[in-house]
Amino acid sequence: MNKNFFNFKRKFFLKSGFYKNALIIFIIIFIVIISVTIFLFFKFKSIYTNISSGRQDLIYSWELASRGDFSGAEEFSKSATNHFAVASETLGVLQNSLVSRKIKILNTNLNDFKKLAQLAEVLSGSAGKALSLMKNIEDIFSGKKADNFLDLSLEERVLVLKTLYESYPEIQGIKANIDLSLFYLQQSKDNRFLSSYAGQFDDLSKSLMSISQGLEKTVSLASIIPFLAGYPEPSSYLIILQNNNELRPSGGFIGSYGILELQAGDISKLETHDIYHLDMPASQNPSFKVVPPEAIKKYLGSDRWFMRDANWSPDWPSSAKNLQWFYKEELLASNRASELKDFSGVIAIVPEFITDLLYIVGPIKIGDQIYDQNNFIDILQHEVEISFRENGISEWDRKSVIGDILQKLKTKLFNLPSDRWRELSEVFNKNISQKNILVYLNDDYSRKISTNLNWGGELRANSGDYLMVVDANLAAFKTDRVMDKKIKYYLTEEGDRFRARVELSYQNNGNFDWQTTRYRTFTRVYVPLGANLISSSGSLERVESLIEKNITYPKSYFSSFLSVEPGDKKTLVFEYYLPDDFYKNFKLSNSYSLLLQKQPGSRGSQFEVYLKFSRPIISSKSDLSQDEFFKLNQEKNEIQWNDSLDQDHLLELKF
Repeated sequence: MNKNFFNFKRKFFLKSGFYKNALIIFIIIFIVIISVTIFLFFKFKSIYTNISSGRQDLIYSWELASRGDFSGAEEFSKSATNHFAVASETLGVLQNSLVSRKIKILNTNLNDFKKLAQLAEVLSGSAGKALSLMKNIEDIFSGKKADNFLDLSLEERVLVLKTLYESYPEIQGIKANIDLSLFYLQQSKDNRFLSSYAGQFDDLSKSLMSISQGLEKTVSLASIIPFLAGYPEPSSYLIILQNNNELRPSGGFIGSYGILELQAGDISKLETHDIYHLDMPASQNPSFKVVPPEAIKKYLGSDRWFMRDANWSPDWPSSAKNLQWFYKEELLASNRASELKDFSGVIAIVPEFITDLLYIVGPIKIGDQIYDQNNFIDILQHEVEISFRENGISEWDRKSVIGDILQKLKTKLFNLPSDRWRELSEVFNKNISQKNILVYLNDDYSRKISTNLNWGGELRANSGDYLMVVDANLAAFKTDRVMDKKIKYYLTEEGDRFRARVELSYQNNGNFDWQTTRYRTFTRVYVPLGANLISSSGSLERVESLIEKNITYPKSYFSSFLSVEPGDKKTLVFEYYLPDDFYKNFKLSNSYSLLLQKQPGSRGSQFEVYLKFSRPIISSKSDLSQDEFFKLNQEKNEIQWNDSLDQDHLLELKF
């Protein structure tokens, strides 16, 4: 054999070895690809199957819950949670696989999909917890026909309140899960493969935020309602009935007070008394001599202070403490120590709240008189001021009709069908926001919760601008019922400070009669602490610039006195500079906020706000007000805002 033959043979075998090795490598790669494909196929199939099953279980759960089958709904919700948990776990396995770790884009997308699966798992789990709570309530009512709360026995009522009391951690956990869901949604919603679902993600995000805010309130209510209703310990309240036809700083003149005692949701005691049943006996004791605020001394001609005028502070916590102090001291001064109560708190209401309740429960008949939502205030006023003499009722007993009305109202409310409890809740929330109800609780923890629910009626904190106008009707009968009031606020940026102007107009639409006369008001305008008064006009007395220190969030205020004859109109004007450090904070934060607080009991003065700045306004936000009442002129850097001050309002601007 020649040399060429051997060279050919060697090359042939070398070449065939190469192909053989290449073939082996190809087969291995093919097997790996097939294996990975099969692995991915079954994993993705598992993910798809579990997500589809979880979704279907949630639909079944919703359908059962809507039919009142909370037990069945809870089971399907648990099943959905398990399916989503498996999908999330499988996505985690895929994310940690060798292929995913080597391919960054795959890893990123798998992570986003995992967040969505976790979101579904958390939401379905939260639904399960909520349904479990509903099931517990359902078990209490199981086999019973209870159209209202009174149909339940004492033991059943205790069980309802106990369930609510013990549900606090569960509801708190549900809220935490909703917040976690929002986090997962934010983490995954920018995925480019999910861009076609952007609108749905935004809708879900808004819904979850709304649910979270609602649960925040529910958590607080679950904690405080049992306490208010007398569980686990009985509760008692000093009730203050304020007549806002004769406006006073925290709502109105105190014509009557009451005692309310509750035990396990049942009203064990409800009685009312004329305020003079406390004040008059105490006035007979010469050692009971409390010096009143200067305005009461000057404009009411009284050198002694009694409970009827104890709501002198517009900051409800301050007035509530005063009222409890006067209640105790006047009983002691009258040798009635046996009547002393250890109150859980103080609750003040004005007639509008009763009117709204009458709208729900219908008319109430006391003797020959029928009270309804349209005539309650006028007829009651006539009964206790005029008619009692015609009916042969003594001066001492003239307000006993108020107790009769409240007793019948209580019975009607407790017999209200459960399908109308939502209406009752809406009425309560409306009157809380409008400060027709004020609640002060003596327990520190419960008071903090009630304050967070906006029940407290305190002068609130605000790091920015602030305005609250407070009128005190002093010896002007019930003239507030015929007064039109308007507040105008102007703010202008002047160099390195802000100049403010407040105009208060008072129109007296009444006559001289048994209810109305000239309007006499001691007016205080509360502004940011440290504001400097420049000038004022319209006041019959010298305007004073003072500081309200004995409240949680101290404020400066300007005080004045005004008298307006029937048919006449008068205006008070105050000009001042905002505090010296206000402009510095404004420049650092590039933001401005204005908190307008409503005086408790006032019927919603109209307000107009005009703001002018030297820099462009980037964004603006006013809570509660509709766009038609709010105008932003970006060319002139101006804001015009007008609305009814029927509750507190907040305006926020960014520059």
